[in-house]
Amino acid sequence: METNQKTKNIHRFPGHMKKASNEIKEKLKLVDFVIILLDSRAPRSSINPYLMEIVKDKKKLFLLAKSDLSDEKESKLWQKKLKENSEDECVLVDLTNNKVINEILKYIDKFIDLKKEKYLKKGIKNVSIRAMVIGIPNVGKSTLINLLAKKSIAITGNKPGVTKSNRWIKVNKNFELMDTPGILLPKFEDKKVALNLSIIGTIKEDILPLEEVFDYLIKIIYKYYLKEFNARYELSLSNDKDINIVEIIESIGRKRGLYKKNNEVNSEKVIKVILNEFRNGKIVKATIERVND
Repeated sequence: METNQKTKNIHRFPGHMKKASNEIKEKLKLVDFVIILLDSRAPRSSINPYLMEIVKDKKKLFLLAKSDLSDEKESKLWQKKLKENSEDECVLVDLTNNKVINEILKYIDKFIDLKKEKYLKKGIKNVSIRAMVIGIPNVGKSTLINLLAKKSIAITGNKPGVTKSNRWIKVNKNFELMDTPGILLPKFEDKKVALNLSIIGTIKEDILPLEEVFDYLIKIIYKYYLKEFNARYELSLSNDKDINIVEIIESIGRKRGLYKKNNEVNSEKVIKVILNEFRNGKIVKATIERVND
């Protein structure tokens, strides 16, 4: 089911993203450090170079979110990679687990202590600190803010584009966070980035053809997770044989009873089921981008 569509730049920069990115530039001077949320399943693709260029001179706390859905071994390699700059920190987080907040606060406290130490030398004891939370859509920024504030302040949703504007949120008397909308690149020059983000559900399904995303996912599965895929769908696929997308869809469709009215396998339903199960970690806890790829 290979598509003949040529690789092209995919534009995805809605008006609220452009406005928010301009505000980030303006407000950056007001913050002490930046919290950058990445999806641990595709860390490279979920780093927005456009945003990284804006915040390049600020201390950074990277949070590799959705660690409960990613390959633990690979996530630890990414954690090490993102800490290469000695001033930055990186933590693996599962934002569905309330206990993770203590781990995040440990690193936030490090940045707070650095500022306190600096101002104490000037004789200033009471200091407040501000941070900015940035990242691509649907990576968990609003969930993080609600955890830190210990109440539902930011709107959350398991889909891209929930937060539409920048705003300050008071976590406690000495700590404020700026919530920002998820911002994608103005255009994807690398088609693989768009495909990776489609697989993990960061960009809407109508941006790329469903069949193209599925073809790409199956290649990743064959490379890294074929054993788990076979177990999930009771298949006996082998790396020794060529990938036959049609046969895979037909086989899984029959096993799951996913038919059209004319008793043909409903290919679209099968693809959506597999994509959804992959995104939710039901097939395997997967990292689709490796540090050394």
